[in-house]
Amino acid sequence: MDLIIILLIVLAIIVVLIAATLLIPIDISLRLFKEGPLAQVRMSFRFLMGMVSGCMDFNHEKSEFRLRVFGVSLFRRPFEKGKKKPKEKKPTDWKKIVGNANKLYAAGKDLAGALTKNISIKRLGGRMKVGLSDPCQTGMLIGFLYAGSGIANAFLPETSLEIEPAFEEEQMGADIEIGLSLPLFKVAIPLIRFFRRIRKAF
Repeated sequence: MDLIIILLIVLAIIVVLIAATLLIPIDISLRLFKEGPLAQVRMSFRFLMGMVSGCMDFNHEKSEFRLRVFGVSLFRRPFEKGKKKPKEKKPTDWKKIVGNANKLYAAGKDLAGALTKNISIKRLGGRMKVGLSDPCQTGMLIGFLYAGSGIANAFLPETSLEIEPAFEEEQMGADIEIGLSLPLFKVAIPLIRFFRRIRKAF
C-alpha cells in the first residue's frame, strides 16, 4: 500500500512538472557581442520559473552548452570540432525534394506563422558603435539606424538601444540583447505537425 502511494505521488509530481513546463513560458535571451576581432553569441533559456536553465556560447575560443537545475551545473559539453570518421551517405534525391517543394514551403510557412504569432519580444537593448570608411555614409547609416530604433520603440517600449557613430575610423562594434518569451503549449502542436509533414515529404 505504501509503495502504491509513493508511486502515485511521484506520478503526480511528474504530471505537474510536465504541465508547468508546457504552461509556463520559456524565457529566451539572445546576446550578440562584437568588439574589434572579438565576436560572441550567447543564447540562454530559463523555464519552470528559473529552476531549470541552459546556455549556449559561441566565440572564437570555445563553443559549449551548459545545463543547470536549481543553480547546480548538471551538464556541460563543448561543441567539438574534431574530425569524425566519414560515414557513407546516401545520395540526395533532388528530384523528390523538388517534387515536394510546395509541401516543404507550406510546412515552413505554417511553422513560421505559428512561431511569429506566439513568440513575444520582452526587451531589446544594448549599444552599437558604427563607422564606415566614408563619414557621409556613416551619417546616412546612423540616421537609418536611429529611424529603425524609433520604430522598434513605438512597438516595444522596453527598447533601449544606444547608437554611437565613429567618424574617425572604420569599425563595427555591438553588444545587443534580445529577450523572448515562448509558451511551449502553443508551439508544441505546430512543431509536431511540421516534422510530420517534412518527414512525409522526404
